[in-house]
Amino acid sequence: MKNGIIVKLCNIKPNSIFSLIIFLIVIGAFSSAAAQEGFSVNTSITAVEGNLSDGSHNIAYYLYGGFRYQVQDYYLSLSLPLVFNSSGSFTQLGGMYFPNGGSDSGNNIGEGMHGSGGQGSMMNGNLGMSDLNAGIGDIYVYGSYTLVKETNSLPGFSTDGFVKFPTASTSLNIGTGKIDFNLAVSVRKFIGTFSFYVQTGYLFLGNSSEATIENPITFSAGIGNIFGRGKHLFLLEYDSYSTIVTGFASPKQLSLSYSYLINPKLSYTMIGSAGLNNSTSDFIVAAGFNFNL
Repeated sequence: MKNGIIVKLCNIKPNSIFSLIIFLIVIGAFSSAAAQEGFSVNTSITAVEGNLSDGSHNIAYYLYGGFRYQVQDYYLSLSLPLVFNSSGSFTQLGGMYFPNGGSDSGNNIGEGMHGSGGQGSMMNGNLGMSDLNAGIGDIYVYGSYTLVKETNSLPGFSTDGFVKFPTASTSLNIGTGKIDFNLAVSVRKFIGTFSFYVQTGYLFLGNSSEATIENPITFSAGIGNIFGRGKHLFLLEYDSYSTIVTGFASPKQLSLSYSYLINPKLSYTMIGSAGLNNSTSDFIVAAGFNFNL
């Protein structure tokens, strides 16, 4: 059976939200060295699959739309999904999806994040048309700023992060109803056609003052290969969080992505991810397009 991880996040006053948006101009998720400058629009569909702690098997679908602004030293992007699921089968936190369970008792990782006062889990078994819910998910704003540019002998350094705004429809039971944000530092280096990166950060959760909830340390590492005159890219990535809910395994997953540059204005990406323990979804499959304006 799958355990979930659901974290109640802190209340942040509205005037703090605007400060966080400005702050993201100079921090955020690490940027792609191959990204073109200017605005781009992206769209993708993600399927998340896993067994929940109540024994049911569920699939949730996320139809994402967003935009990105890239300049030489930083980027800022926004993403908002339309979600189709069965009464809250998964809760997203950054790049991972945590299974919810079959009750609102908080006895798994997903429910623990919701808590008794949040969007409690109301799983109703297998996914079918009769119990399919639809609505908007949480808004994510990502950013990255280059601190030290890469040279022939030295790697590049950047400061990265994201802020999640609780815009998810309450009927979906997929969000914590709070704001959370991540700050991280990345190191990356190109060696021939290969790229290497390591990122470590800290995820701030509002309910970390509770005895069973901790702000986790985040870690990512990856290796990529560009080939075919720069039109193809494979990337293998490992992601993990330290303990979030006491008594549950630290979430870990492994991902493989492929990107194809169709033309200078259009690219296509496919991603497959596998959870490495019971705290994450079993599988994630995603595909999407990026349009440079």
